[in-house]
Amino acid sequence: MADTTADWRLTYGADELRFGSIESGYVFPTAPEIGAADLTNDDARRPRGDGVVFGQDTRGGTTVSFEIDVDAADEEAVLAKLGPLAAAWRGDAVRSTPGATAELVSDTGRTTFGRPRRFVVGHGLRKAGLLQVTADFATADDLWYGREDMASVQLVPPAGGGLIAPLASPLATTVTSDRSQGFTLRGARPTWPVFEIHGPITNPTIEVLGVLRMEFRLTLAYDETLVVDTRPWARSTLRNGASVAGALTRTSTRLSQAAIAPGNYELSLRGASDTGTAWAAVRWREAFLTP
Repeated sequence: MADTTADWRLTYGADELRFGSIESGYVFPTAPEIGAADLTNDDARRPRGDGVVFGQDTRGGTTVSFEIDVDAADEEAVLAKLGPLAAAWRGDAVRSTPGATAELVSDTGRTTFGRPRRFVVGHGLRKAGLLQVTADFATADDLWYGREDMASVQLVPPAGGGLIAPLASPLATTVTSDRSQGFTLRGARPTWPVFEIHGPITNPTIEVLGVLRMEFRLTLAYDETLVVDTRPWARSTLRNGASVAGALTRTSTRLSQAAIAPGNYELSLRGASDTGTAWAAVRWREAFLTP
């Protein structure tokens, strides 16, 4: 029998559906099934010979399948209880927006991103107050992620951190040792960071020392924020919500190559600022192979 002491959760921002435990009213008669990742390969037969030449393999998402019992006193009550589950699985909050995803949180607290898919209701025991539901969730990749963590760094260090008054405007930073912030990334697999750069700053460069470097040819005003999301299902470069993908220089790390392996790192910010109050942050979730 499945563990009914903790819930799974399907979330769309602030909206959340809990299911799996007796307390939730949507009970697992059997444990959820995590499918195998979709694989794409470039394998080819050897010309006029035996065997196979292996090419590059890429891993897609998986399918998480649930069997759910919806139990109530009678037919009317069980149909009423089915309503929230069916509404959540329609995915109205994300299905009309390309790239938008829901979050599926397991009973361990680890999260995967994707969309609800198959939703089948068996009606054989409906009059007795029992409905048996089969529901699938398609994931964007084959990893599970921990809670979000963050590290931040200021363009100019606090007083006594290395700059000598009087300061000339604009302030330009070229040294990284006194403008970096250490952070530790744990987990089992490389994960995809999300960077934020807050103005005012011109031609900002953000760097995870020794791993990646992103330089942008643009100016951020004091009330503007650049968000660089490297996650494959949300890959984008947005200034206050508008795309500025062309601002990333050709010598910068590509978003598709920005995954960071577990380890200890330093976050650095460079650029020119009239006030020196610009700052940057990196947000990440530790990645795992299992929920």
